[in-house]
Amino acid sequence: MIKFKLYFDKDKETQWLNEMSQKGWAMTGFFAGFYRFEPCEKGKYTYQIDFGNEFFSVSDDYREFMSDSDIEIIQSWGFWVFLRKLSSEGEFQLYTDVDSQIEHYKKIRNMFKAVTVIELICLFIELFSASMTNSPLLWSFVFLILAIIIAFFNITNRTNDIIHELTERKTGIEEPRSKSISIFLIIGLLLNSCVLMMKDSIPSYIVCPIQILVIALMLIGVYQTARKRR
Repeated sequence: MIKFKLYFDKDKETQWLNEMSQKGWAMTGFFAGFYRFEPCEKGKYTYQIDFGNEFFSVSDDYREFMSDSDIEIIQSWGFWVFLRKLSSEGEFQLYTDVDSQIEHYKKIRNMFKAVTVIELICLFIELFSASMTNSPLLWSFVFLILAIIIAFFNITNRTNDIIHELTERKTGIEEPRSKSISIFLIIGLLLNSCVLMMKDSIPSYIVCPIQILVIALMLIGVYQTARKRR
């Protein structure tokens, strides 16, 4: 069985993989959002997703350590490493102390920050090109990249909040929480990008209502975001 999902939150992704295992489906592969599953005994495996130090690979030391711990490396994708262990062997946790968990999430946060910076550079390039040519296709990429940037901004803030929660557990001192941008704004930008991409192939009587919906979604998103930041 193959399922398609897009996750930016590795904790939610891990939870979903373990839920699939409980239903009798073991993940055996991954490619660009497509997860491959095969039938297994319900709850046979417990899954974890690690953040490695190498791109699309793991070191021999890492592989040896996991093997010694009876942990199976399913595959790596980017810096993410999909792992599983037999549930019968007990609880499966990669980072058991607070300090190691904090360092783990700091690495993830730094990765998302770096990707956001790269996307910002791409946004300025696309914005310049779109303003020079006034091409609907290029403007669609502007809105698409902007939606991606906001999504990465939100997941960076979410990761930052996890770090703050762990720091609170360690020090007992309350840490500030980050403010996210409304999902409605992201949906509006993505929908607007799709409309611009297909503008020439969609009748005007369909484009106009969709554009009204886009404006409504973006206004709701701006309003919700402003309320969160008060």
